Formats: sequence, C-alpha cells, structure tokens
Amino acid sequence: MPRSVPSLCALLAAAALSLGVAPSVAAQDPARTVGDTVPLAADGAVAVDTHEGTITVTTWERDRVRYEAEIMPTDEDPDAEKVTIQARTNDERLRLATDHEDGDDESTVFGFDEDGFRWGGIDIPAVHYTIRMPRSAALRLDDHESAIEVTGLAGALRIDTHEGPVTVTDQRGAVTIDSHEGPISITNQDGDVTLDTHEGRMDLRNIAGRLSVDTHEGTLSVEELEGSLRFDAHDGTVSASFATVTDDVHVSTHDGDATLTLPPTSGVDLNTDFDDDVDLRSDFDLSAIRIGDEDEPNYRGDINGGGPELYLEADDGDVALRTR
Repeated sequence: MPRSVPSLCALLAAAALSLGVAPSVAAQDPARTVGDTVPLAADGAVAVDTHEGTITVTTWERDRVRYEAEIMPTDEDPDAEKVTIQARTNDERLRLATDHEDGDDESTVFGFDEDGFRWGGIDIPAVHYTIRMPRSAALRLDDHESAIEVTGLAGALRIDTHEGPVTVTDQRGAVTIDSHEGPISITNQDGDVTLDTHEGRMDLRNIAGRLSVDTHEGTLSVEELEGSLRFDAHDGTVSASFATVTDDVHVSTHDGDATLTLPPTSGVDLNTDFDDDVDLRSDFDLSAIRIGDEDEPNYRGDINGGGPELYLEADDGDVALRTR
C-alpha cells in the first residue's frame, strides 16, 4: 500500500536528522554583542566607520563613552564571528570600525576579484551600534546605509552616508551631513547646518544658525528658521518658513520651485535674477521695485525699509514670497 505524502515527508526529515543534516538552510549563529565603557575627555571625539545596520547616539555628563555593537548574521553570511568591532581609544578619541575578515567594506561592496567583476560582493552582517558619549564631545560617522539617530549632542557632528536615513534632535553644535539620497531630519538645532545631497528629502524644524544646502534634485522643507539660508540646487525644491529674518538669504535653482514665508513686517533688500520662464508670486507689494521688461521682470530694492539681502536666482520654475 503506498505511503501517504505526510508520512513520506516525516521519514525524509527523520533520515536527514539521523545524518546530522538540517532539513532546511543551515542554522545561522545567534546575534553577538560586544561593548565596553572607556574614558573620554569632555572635549574629545568619537568616530564610527560601518556599513549597514543602525547607529543610535545619546549623551550624558560623564567623561567616558559606553558602547555596544550587536552583530546580526545573515542567511548568506551566517557566521557572526567573521565580523569584529575594532576599537582604538585614548583619553581624547575613540574610533569604532566594523571589520569583516573577508575584506573591508569598500573592497567587498563591489569591485574586482580573481573571478572578475562582482556586484554586491559579500553580504556583510548588519551591526547595530548604541553609543552614549560626553555631551560636548565631537562625533563623526562614516556609513553606507545605516539608520542613524543622534540626540542631545553639543559638540560638532559630521555624517557621511550613502542612503541611510539620518535623524538629529536637540543638537547644540555645528552639523555637517553629506548624503547621496537618504532622508534627513533635524529638529531643535542651535548651530550652523551644512547639507550636501544628491536627491534626498530634508525636513528641518526650529533651526537657529546658518543653513547651507547644496543639492542636485533634493527637496528641502524647513520651519521656524532663525538665521541665514543658502540653497543651491539644479532642480531641487525649497520651502522655508522664517521665524525672523536676521541674516542674508540666497536661493539659486535651475528649474526647481521655491517658497519663502516671512513675517509680514520683515525688512529685506530684494534682488532677483530670473529668466523669462520664472513665475514670481508675492504677498508683498513689489510694484515699486520692479525692473526689466514685461517678458522678463526682475526686482531690486527694499521691502519694509530694507534689511538683510534676499537674493533669488532661477532659470525656470515657480517662486513665491509669502507672509506668515
């Protein structure tokens, strides 16, 4: 009499187990966590170099750094022991780096080996960093696609990432972020901000300091800005709402859209350089400072008695000056 399908499956599974072979993919190692607490001067520096996973940074009023790194194996690379966390430390600096025994990130993400060109290289396990560091120390993160969160830092912050999302909250020092296409969120910032992106979205709120953005086709949205703004884009868009206008504002875009919202009593010196394809709409009366012909109007003069320079340059797109 033929055996049923369930009975046959049970026999095959039992045979596999008797031979010491798992009936599915070989079990991967459990996650492995390494960490330490090391001395660091209040004005010291922390640096992290990694590829993917998460980086979560908070601060405290202590002269030391506590860090943990959880290494998550993958189906393609189940051996978490292949990954080590290199820690170099002295009283002034801590550097953490994710290291894979088959090569560093740059040589294994893509490139040439003995078999020719390979795309993707090895599958590097994700590493989840949790760091608590002195509030006034500086922080530098070099990463490919980790999700990054930094909260409460008063020292300088520098982040280089390809496509990982970045969230910065309650920062009191200068921020510099270089990202290809990852989203960026900054809230409650007291210090200068410099952003360089290719096409990511940037959402900023409560920014007190100079804001400088260079993007190819990214989208900037900023609310409650107190300080200067420099926005330079090919066809990116900007929407900026100012709490006060205390410094110069320069917006230059090839064919993107720009919307600037100012307090109604703001005094600025407006200077525009528009081609004929630009459409300007304004809640302010600009009739007295209009120059140029009907087909290519521009504007040069003061609004509400003048003040910081408001310079707008565009070849195409819609530009709007709004009041709060």
